[in-house]
Amino acid sequence: MSQFIIATHSYLADGYKNSINFFNSTITNVHFINAYVDEQKNFAEELKSLLDKFKSEQVIILTDMPGGSVNKEALNLIKDYDCKVVSGINLSLVLELVMNTDNKISDETIKTAVDQARNQIVFINDLLKGDDLDD
Repeated sequence: MSQFIIATHSYLADGYKNSINFFNSTITNVHFINAYVDEQKNFAEELKSLLDKFKSEQVIILTDMPGGSVNKEALNLIKDYDCKVVSGINLSLVLELVMNTDNKISDETIKTAVDQARNQIVFINDLLKGDDLDD
């Protein structure tokens, strides 16, 4: 089974945790890091510790912003760990991946999930132009 690490700035990871638990409270392979909220915790060390723990398993790190410091720390560890990093996540993507029942998630599955999540980001007002809003 793949292990997932959701790492975000501030407490966004907790929001993902609550949402995942809402849909399936039995998931045990998802781990959360709220980066830079506790001066006593070093984010890079916390991430490295989780990667060490799951060294023999597939690990997929999900981060909030492609250019952000959380993602940069994850990218620094790619060379030392066999992990995959997906950044710019949204709830649709997270649920698609963490609820996948495959023992190992392929790159193609990840790419498809990313494409599907990207397509779910829409400006609803544009969709409604010309339509009767009462419908």
